[in-house]
Amino acid sequence: MRTKTTVYFFVVLLSLWTSGGTVFFQTEASEENGAQLTHEETITKALQDLGSGNVDTRVGSIMLLGKYKDSLALNGVIRGLSDNHVRVRRAALVSLIEIQAAMPPHAVEKILLLLNDEDAEIRRMVSSSLAMLVNIWNTYSRGSQLIPIRPSLPLQVRQRVINAFLDDDVVVRRNMLSYYFFLRVQLPEPILISLLEDEDDMVRLEALRLAIRITRFTTIMKQADRFSEDSLQSIRLLFTNMLGNQLTSEAIEWLERLQEDSDPEVVNEASLSLFRIAPTLRVARRLTDQVLVRKFNEEQGITFIQSLSILGESAQPLVERLMESDNPAYRLEALRIFLSYADLKRDQRQIETLANDKSDRVRMHVMNFLRAQRDKVPPQLIEGLSYARDEKVRETALALTRYFSDDGAQPLLLDFLIDEQSRLRMLALDELVRRAYSDVREILHLSLDDSDWLIQRRAVSHLIGLHDPEELNYLKGRVEENPKQPLSLYIKDQMLKRLGVQL
Repeated sequence: MRTKTTVYFFVVLLSLWTSGGTVFFQTEASEENGAQLTHEETITKALQDLGSGNVDTRVGSIMLLGKYKDSLALNGVIRGLSDNHVRVRRAALVSLIEIQAAMPPHAVEKILLLLNDEDAEIRRMVSSSLAMLVNIWNTYSRGSQLIPIRPSLPLQVRQRVINAFLDDDVVVRRNMLSYYFFLRVQLPEPILISLLEDEDDMVRLEALRLAIRITRFTTIMKQADRFSEDSLQSIRLLFTNMLGNQLTSEAIEWLERLQEDSDPEVVNEASLSLFRIAPTLRVARRLTDQVLVRKFNEEQGITFIQSLSILGESAQPLVERLMESDNPAYRLEALRIFLSYADLKRDQRQIETLANDKSDRVRMHVMNFLRAQRDKVPPQLIEGLSYARDEKVRETALALTRYFSDDGAQPLLLDFLIDEQSRLRMLALDELVRRAYSDVREILHLSLDDSDWLIQRRAVSHLIGLHDPEELNYLKGRVEENPKQPLSLYIKDQMLKRLGVQL
């Protein structure tokens, strides 16, 4: 007689198939022929099978339990983390990592302890999930309202984490360095030195970056010989850049040595670092020339331009030369310095030129600067910006007229009435109405014949909003001239909706 087996046995079968193992087993039907087990019965059966001597059965049990959000089922999966067979531990770890947010918080500690598992694949999985695991721990252990301090990971876990930085597997070591700032641990100097001397290029590079970020300069300088001759150019480059932030005679000595490096980028970085330590106008002129002829890579050029502010006013001619560079990134960095001392009246012509720059970022930076200085921008500058090629620049200029008196704003607004962009014409029209410009009625009449339908409609709305019988009669006359015209139909509609007048 044929009977139905439970979902449980299909999961076991699947795990056996995917693992490549061949095993013979006998499925058990439920107590009543043809009836499937309930969820509770399935979970109970799977939990019992966690004690099976058959590895494949235990793996299948873990895979099944991981499909349930039931706390008993998930606790069974957590038990699998301590299994003596690697396949069971892997299955348990994968199941828990897959559910992420639904992972029981008490599982985090047990997972982190797997950082010393004999299986490298398990250690890789744990180390690549550190951010998620620590976030779950922090959320669960956020402290009380009276003492809102998250407790540290247990001592045993912290020690396991620190030891993982020296894992035999290079992927684990790389992962540990990537997630260092999530872990809230402090690396002992011997471990950091070991990482700085690692055989793997990426580990050494990330360890050096980490050492710089956590200001372990003394430790780094102990390895200065090694870094200055490292086979990886990126390490020599990073070390050279770091030296430029150390105002010491020792740093200068190493930088002078690095100026003899075989790589041009390292040599250039050494020159820039020496300039930061001992800036002079003579050296700044030479380096500016080199930046403009693209001797430096872009990142180095930007770093140099930023450092020019060290020289104060004496660097202004160099800054203005750099604003003429054909590199938009250089122009932007020079612009940042220029605007720190620019005078809106004295430097009006340069600001107008920059507002027409080919680079969107340069133009946007100029506009942000003018908005910040909105009550100081002279009308002459606004007038110049009203002819800018970029619509956003002209719109900024139009918006800045809001801070002028009527006498100062109205001539500028009249210029915007003939802008090629209908949106700007409409904004100018709105502002003239708001300011109650003396000739605004005539302008509104002319706007009824604008080429843009939205301008025509806006003019109708403004004329009705004046509540002037003479203007209402004017609109009535327009309707009578050509009652089937779309504008006439719109006027009739608005008169009826807003005034209850049937034309």
